[in-house]
Amino acid sequence: MSAHQALLGGVTAAKGFTAAGVHSGIKRSRKPDLALVLADRPSAAAAVFTINRVQAAPVLISKQRVRQGIARAVLLNSGCANCLTGPKGMQDARAISRATAQALHLPESQLLLASTGIIGRRLPVPRLVRAVPHLVASLSQAHHRHAAQAILTTDLRSKEAAVELTVGGRRVRIGGMAKGSGMIAPSMATMLCVVTTDAQVAPALLARLLRQATERTFNRISVDGDMSTNDCVFVLANGASGASVTGAAAKAFGAALEAVCDRLARMIVEDGEGVARTMALEVRGARTARDAQLAARQVAFSPLVKTMLAGADPNPGRLAAAVGASPAVFDPDKLEIRISGQTVVAQGTALKIGKAVTRTLLARPHVEVVIDLHAGAGRGWMFTGDLTVEYIKINAGYAT
Repeated sequence: MSAHQALLGGVTAAKGFTAAGVHSGIKRSRKPDLALVLADRPSAAAAVFTINRVQAAPVLISKQRVRQGIARAVLLNSGCANCLTGPKGMQDARAISRATAQALHLPESQLLLASTGIIGRRLPVPRLVRAVPHLVASLSQAHHRHAAQAILTTDLRSKEAAVELTVGGRRVRIGGMAKGSGMIAPSMATMLCVVTTDAQVAPALLARLLRQATERTFNRISVDGDMSTNDCVFVLANGASGASVTGAAAKAFGAALEAVCDRLARMIVEDGEGVARTMALEVRGARTARDAQLAARQVAFSPLVKTMLAGADPNPGRLAAAVGASPAVFDPDKLEIRISGQTVVAQGTALKIGKAVTRTLLARPHVEVVIDLHAGAGRGWMFTGDLTVEYIKINAGYAT
């Protein structure tokens, strides 16, 4: 068993997976808007979904289907969320599901669904059904980029990642694709993600490892603090490598799975709507890990902190005010804050720093902020971006 290493190939990097992405008629731009990922055999399946009370039709359907722990394919569309569409939206999703399952010659229960795009509009079912034969005929290991492009909305670029590791002397690959740019907040983001692996993993173990990876990656990013209605992260394990993930191998496999999710999560923030500068935030010294994470989320969600990033204008008061507004319990007189390695608050007091140094603290495209509460050993972190005028321009006219 060895450490993992990065490789190319995205969602089809693992043996036995093909993918496709085509234009089906949802987007007027004629850009790809329908994607399909297919395993060559029934595969162990697991998923994590949005916890928003308002959930799209494909989320409701996929939540039910993935409970059996077996799936073969994931069908995804962009340009239309199929949410707030009532019973007709469910009918639309099932109609497209049925047509795709028939074209693939597989049980409909083994097809998972996901949608992203504008809420409140119905899918153009006849167009999608007509596109299905072309979609299925386009399936190829080489078409992972086509699939990754077909799930984009306001994203500026596609997001793919893959790694390889050795389990029991056999080579195992894990690959994935994701979309996400706005409505990004923990639990989860307005994102779709499909991860595949050629390892053999029991569904229950796969579900546990996915939940752990999601908690430490997709649930640790924020662009704007808004939670979507359509978030889905799927993972399929087809066992084509012949390697079985059991016992001690689960730790290494879980670390590799987390690495793929982490790369995709960071790409989402880096491609966030209007984002020009990103911030890696660590809160340490909290009473508990929960306190630390609550504090980190409060800071990452703060519009004032995010606009501080946008203007490259270091303001420790904004960081202190945000962490102080969190539920974390600490002594303000012990608070310490560092920006890009420079201590700006010590023992609860802002330090005087020359302008020449101050101007450099947030000048880079990526900055690091450490907040130490000196209240315990708890640690939490977030990865977030700034808030710019471009974000407002994108979202002020998104639906029209």
